[in-house]
Amino acid sequence: MRSSVRARAAVALGVTAATLIGVGTAQATGGQAQPAKHASLSITVHPDQVGNPLHSGFVGFSFGAATVAADNYATTDFAGFLKTLGPTGVIRVGGNSGDATFWTSTGEPAPSWATSGVITPDKLQHLATLVQSVGWKVILAVNLKHPDPARAADEAHYAQQIFGSSLLAIEVGNEPNFYFSDVNAYYAEFETYAAAIKAAVPGIGLTAPDAETNHSSWLGGFAADDAAHPDVYEVTDHTYPTSACGSSTATIPELLGTGSVQYETANAQAALAAAAQLHVPAAMTETNSTVCAGMAGVSDVFAAALWSLDYSLLLAQDGIASENFMSGTTASGACDPYTPLCPTTGDLTPRPLYYGMLATELVGTGNFVALDNSDSANIRAYAVKNGDHLTVVLDDVQDPASNRATKISLNLGSGLRSGSSIALATSSSAGLSATTGITLGGQQVGPHGAFAPPQSTTVHVHHGVATVTVQAGSAVIIQFS
Repeated sequence: MRSSVRARAAVALGVTAATLIGVGTAQATGGQAQPAKHASLSITVHPDQVGNPLHSGFVGFSFGAATVAADNYATTDFAGFLKTLGPTGVIRVGGNSGDATFWTSTGEPAPSWATSGVITPDKLQHLATLVQSVGWKVILAVNLKHPDPARAADEAHYAQQIFGSSLLAIEVGNEPNFYFSDVNAYYAEFETYAAAIKAAVPGIGLTAPDAETNHSSWLGGFAADDAAHPDVYEVTDHTYPTSACGSSTATIPELLGTGSVQYETANAQAALAAAAQLHVPAAMTETNSTVCAGMAGVSDVFAAALWSLDYSLLLAQDGIASENFMSGTTASGACDPYTPLCPTTGDLTPRPLYYGMLATELVGTGNFVALDNSDSANIRAYAVKNGDHLTVVLDDVQDPASNRATKISLNLGSGLRSGSSIALATSSSAGLSATTGITLGGQQVGPHGAFAPPQSTTVHVHHGVATVTVQAGSAVIIQFS
């Protein structure tokens, strides 16, 4: 893929909850700032200008089908980390390995192309037991690269029996742009699969087209004929703002820059436009910081936590229904750089990206409302209203090694008395490149996903204005009431 550049709009929208993300300590104060040590910024929130909703379970996971074929759920504590993220969410199973896994319900030998393993009903049952224990749902991909509509329908039939209401939808093929040079040929094959799956599992929802990042043109063509896809549950897309493919390298400034914001927005808008034609939601079912398994020093450091918080709220604000962060391990069992949870002996280790995912979920639910922000290139701002509560999120993506803190005056309007904030921070001097010392609300995610209640700080409101000091390389999320 190629990386892109985008300019962040001056009007940003936001979310509900109480979360602060930062490098070092971000402080919310009602007193006097120290002008010599801080930049200043004024942001005005418009609670009457209501936008898209932020739903519970917005953040989820995407795994390669090889993970199911390996059948290792019983040896991990994945369920604990899902519970920590929340009572709802989606795991999408697909990825490139979905093109090289073989489904069988009868035990026949796998073909030579099935280099990523074999999936059987027993292996689906193990995954179902896990997701059903925590209330999450699954989108399951069927193999399209090696066409066999009858086999795909058989897998969908077993999946429906095994998962029950935990099966959200069937994904028809992963990134078909790699093996269909003719877009119309893909559309025709999709309809063949849809007919076979519909006959085997009446009423099951389908997702598509799941094209590779940089192939958003596939979305419009897929949705062009409203009557052609009556069983589509979601229009789905893949997005990675930076690349580590071939000789490409990603950097932290690139990931956190306005170019990534522009690219992410363009992909979201393409998915939303296609979904609107079919009158269904749009979802980003495979996404992460850097395509081709991530970039060490970018995808596995604290910058990825700040990025994922901003990116998640950006997608939700635009109207995307949910997102699934891609995860993976190498053939030797080592973690890919972009993996949110790294398998270790008897446990999973949360990477910085997982903290960003958790911070997003702690924001809560509500409707985004408009705000005015004149420095959106450096400080990403969102606000969400939920009843009498208003939550403001301030994500300062500047490098703390070369930028000072910012004193931000939040013009909230009338009716709000005080707020509370929590912080996700790192005590490491590495700042944006930190891999250790990361806490959320003063707490770390422990073994089996254990996470103590976050510690909060009071934020005072005087005549409708709150003053917050945000360190560079941090984010502040404050819930006002």
